[in-house]
Amino acid sequence: MRSRYIPANSEAREFPAAAVVAYCYDSRRGSAVAAYKGRQSKPALFVALASPEARDAYLAAYIERETANEARKRERQQAAKQPHTLEVGSILNTCWGYEQTNVEFYQVVAVSRSMVTLRQIAASTENTGFMSGRKTPHRDRFTGEPFRCRANATNSVKIDECCRASQWDGRPMAVSWYG
Repeated sequence: MRSRYIPANSEAREFPAAAVVAYCYDSRRGSAVAAYKGRQSKPALFVALASPEARDAYLAAYIERETANEARKRERQQAAKQPHTLEVGSILNTCWGYEQTNVEFYQVVAVSRSMVTLRQIAASTENTGFMSGRKTPHRDRFTGEPFRCRANATNSVKIDECCRASQWDGRPMAVSWYG
């Protein structure tokens, strides 16, 4: 691992809430700071300013932003630890496509703490215009075989490499097609 550049005669300042260590020093260009985030070997902040006051104000603004980022990261981590709330019978939908909108529906047929078993279900399409319409699922009219996947705290599941399904809101979904 590459070692960090720590300037000679620098003053180390630690900010645990922001996961930052800053080294404040005087350089040929003015009052400078080299700040490292986490275990990084390259500085996340490396700047020289006209005065120590300007440097400290710049560093304080950076630390404030990074502290807020760390708080958001902790919130996301806590939310991700929560179990999903999907139940047997819940309907999930995908919406994907390039120059057209494809929609598929899946019904939850079994649940566990972190996994759900899904089956694709049939849907009807009501034409609303030229090559476009609204698609509505038909509960319990299965068209595919059951498969298991991991559900996250936002009730979203990964169907395949390019497609995620989320809980259906009950409204018909817009679709479009060619041909």
